[in-house]
Amino acid sequence: MQQLPLNIVLDQEVDFAAYLIGKNHFLIDFLKSLSLDKSEFVYLWGDAGSGKSHLIQAMANRFQEAAFLPLAEPELVPEMLLGMESFPLVCIDDIDAVVADSAWAEGLFHLYNRIKDAGGSLVISANAPPTDLAIELADLQSRLSAMTVFKIQPLSDNDKQVLLQQKAAAKGLTLGSEVAQYMMSRSSRDLHHLMRALDRLDTASLISQRKITVPLVKDVLKI
Repeated sequence: MQQLPLNIVLDQEVDFAAYLIGKNHFLIDFLKSLSLDKSEFVYLWGDAGSGKSHLIQAMANRFQEAAFLPLAEPELVPEMLLGMESFPLVCIDDIDAVVADSAWAEGLFHLYNRIKDAGGSLVISANAPPTDLAIELADLQSRLSAMTVFKIQPLSDNDKQVLLQQKAAAKGLTLGSEVAQYMMSRSSRDLHHLMRALDRLDTASLISQRKITVPLVKDVLKI
């Protein structure tokens, strides 16, 4: 696995088994079928909380010889793209964070071509389809549009509740259905918001030595 500066770390615990599939069965089956024996260019896009970063990291974790670059991290520079084509698989997260920058756009365009020439594979994530990204470099937009493009289908509210309870269980917490339903009905259904709320409840439960109940949720989250 490529080691990157600036304390960028790939979470090696992230895998496909921990991803709540919802309506994305075809996408997950497709990603699992990829191998390093065949060159593939895959573009994943979806709204915030759709699991783009999870899938990108899961892909990188499947192979020892993979490079991972999360472009939403601050202080990254386009020069970091140089030489990445030496890896048989390059996984780039949140490309939308940099493509409006001409230096990044040019760097990504040339990296795409180098990976293609080397017979490698590229998996990219973004918050919008290639045609909707703010890219001034038409050649890059053309390359991205030529990739195999998947929209990650959002989770249903029921799926989100299941995920919330699974994340709680992974923390060693018991989050009953009544409590989870209360959280879903009274707060934002955005997954990032729900996960942050769960972290707050975890801390409050530990400090107060109280189980997570509706009254605790009301006290901590003010809902």
